[in-house]
Amino acid sequence: MKQKVGILGVGHLASYMVKGMMRHDDRPEIILSPRGAIVAQHLSETYDLEIAKSNETLVEQCDVVLLATRPPDLLEAISGLPWRADQTAISVAAGVALPGIERAVSPATAIRSLPVTAAEIGESPTCLYPENSTARTLLEMMGPVYALDNEKTFELASIQGVVFSVFHAGIASVADWFEQNGLEPTMARNLAASALRATGGMVLEHPENSFDHMINEYASPGTLTKLALETLQKNGGLSGWHDALDKAQNRSLEINKSTQ
Repeated sequence: MKQKVGILGVGHLASYMVKGMMRHDDRPEIILSPRGAIVAQHLSETYDLEIAKSNETLVEQCDVVLLATRPPDLLEAISGLPWRADQTAISVAAGVALPGIERAVSPATAIRSLPVTAAEIGESPTCLYPENSTARTLLEMMGPVYALDNEKTFELASIQGVVFSVFHAGIASVADWFEQNGLEPTMARNLAASALRATGGMVLEHPENSFDHMINEYASPGTLTKLALETLQKNGGLSGWHDALDKAQNRSLEINKSTQ
């Protein structure tokens, strides 16, 4: 019998997660909550998925429930539902602390995770806390899963979602430069995106190589890469990353404290 997975709160992230799961032949049976009616209806029609009559019905029917409401609405939306001890509730809401989720879904097991939209293509680097085999099996349908030892490191690692999103702006900037200098728009877009994708692939493929080794392999004295790198460093194009991530992390911690 297939595992039944409910999605409580069917917004844009939920739609990417559904698309990621639907790529697999061994996907679970997916049931959608009525919240987010337009998105839920589209997913239901596209993939022949059931829409539960209510959130209560959804929880009663499912073994695993993905909690995908807007973060400010999460605790209110999941409180008072008929949770069971044999269920796993996996939050994908950024910034909502685990203690609050645990109280709201008791006696079910509460888990935190944070996929990104690349779940749609099976490439979401998803943070998980605490380690849980049920959650891991499900989330690995959407990409690699990284379990953290405590909630503090989970919050830290989850900033990767910001990195993922900001990289879109980097790709857009490079593509725009290509286009302004004469490349056809589709070619410019594809080259910029492929370069970043290939860069990440090489980092993952060669863990034996330090970052200094990979950088200096191309950015040796007198090369165009070295010239470009020095120009970025001079203009704060690299050091600015730490400031940006610091600000994102500090804001995340503030939100997290308010939901404990």
